[in-house]
Amino acid sequence: MSNIIKQEIAERKCAHTCLYRIEESLVNGDLKEAERTAIDLLNSLRELQRLEEEKVDQAHLETIVQRLKEKGIPAELIARVG
Repeated sequence: MSNIIKQEIAERKCAHTCLYRIEESLVNGDLKEAERTAIDLLNSLRELQRLEEEKVDQAHLETIVQRLKEKGIPAELIARVG
């Protein structure tokens, strides 16, 4: 399992936990805690978006590498530009 997928699973669990904590805080009337947890949820959602973009970028890179290999360019000559 790739590192991106592991991170995505962990972040989804975190987001789910935040949803539960928000609901619990609202039921208990603790609006400040609900607000703090909502911020945590937004951070998790942003991280999930970043991971999704990273997956798309990785897939694009893999496609380019495959096309270069098909054209006979050795993998050793393919450099990642950071």
